Amino acid sequence: MEVQGNMRKILLGAVLILALLLLAALVVTSLGLMPVSADGTHSRLEARIMPVVLYASIVRHASQVTNPIPLNEDNLKAGVKTYKAMCVRCHSTPEGEASAYGQSFYPAAPQLPEGMAKYTDSQLFWLIKHGIRNTGMPSWGSMLSDEEIWQIVSLLKNSQDLSPSVEAEWNGPQNKNRQ
Repeated sequence: MEVQGNMRKILLGAVLILALLLLAALVVTSLGLMPVSADGTHSRLEARIMPVVLYASIVRHASQVTNPIPLNEDNLKAGVKTYKAMCVRCHSTPEGEASAYGQSFYPAAPQLPEGMAKYTDSQLFWLIKHGIRNTGMPSWGSMLSDEEIWQIVSLLKNSQDLSPSVEAEWNGPQNKNRQ
């Protein structure tokens, strides 16, 4: 009987601690004490947790489908054209300076294709199609076709091994209009 009584006390203590933590979180958020400015800095906790959360969510939600777009110069050039029309403003080009516009986001937009190696094609497709909440990364699924998104994925995933003509087009002047 004594063990059961001790277990109840421990359980009650745990429930009370959880309730107090939830109440404290409610007070902090309702009083506006949580920073929301886009020109602030991450707390160390946020900076450690968010990349893990982002990656885990993408892995969980992305399908395991393989890229249906053939890896050829035409698709890579089409990926360049779409990237320059839709992505370069925030993510810049590999040879360009980081975009001032993209750097003003919180967190700052990464200069692509850096960091893409950790994502599979299907994960990168999901990320582009659905965007990332509260980062400035929009959901491109309503603006780009799946084919266009897959072409961008092909470009980003193969950016280290592009033919000279695709490389020249990607690092050349920005396209101003999407045709």
